[in-house]
Amino acid sequence: MSENFFKWDQERLTTHVDAMDNEHKKLIEIMNRLHDRYEAKAGKAELGPLVKELGSWTVTHFQHEERFFDTLDYPQASVHKKIHKDLLERFTGHAAEFEKTGHLTPEFFQFLKTWLTAHIMGIDHKYGEVAHKKSA
Repeated sequence: MSENFFKWDQERLTTHVDAMDNEHKKLIEIMNRLHDRYEAKAGKAELGPLVKELGSWTVTHFQHEERFFDTLDYPQASVHKKIHKDLLERFTGHAAEFEKTGHLTPEFFQFLKTWLTAHIMGIDHKYGEVAHKKSA
């Protein structure tokens, strides 16, 4: 396995909500497996199930996150849900293009990297702060 394309950075990426951090780590693990196979020039038959796994796990994770912050009285819940919807639409667009062409692109992996870092370090930190204040 090559060096991981996506890295968990505890200091920058943690939300301080263990369940969500663990799910983020799982997303990173799937992204890394997908990137490794892409770098190894794997074909559609091998990449397809990984794209589907990433999409499926993303939907599951977003559902878990949304249920969690609904329990927090999180003031930005509706904004966060809209961002999830937008991210899923963008992911679905990339996945559909892959289904059509059988090829993943560097732009797809850049989208994943930006999503992962900007989303977790940005908006996910906000529900982490609310959760931390509630538990203090």
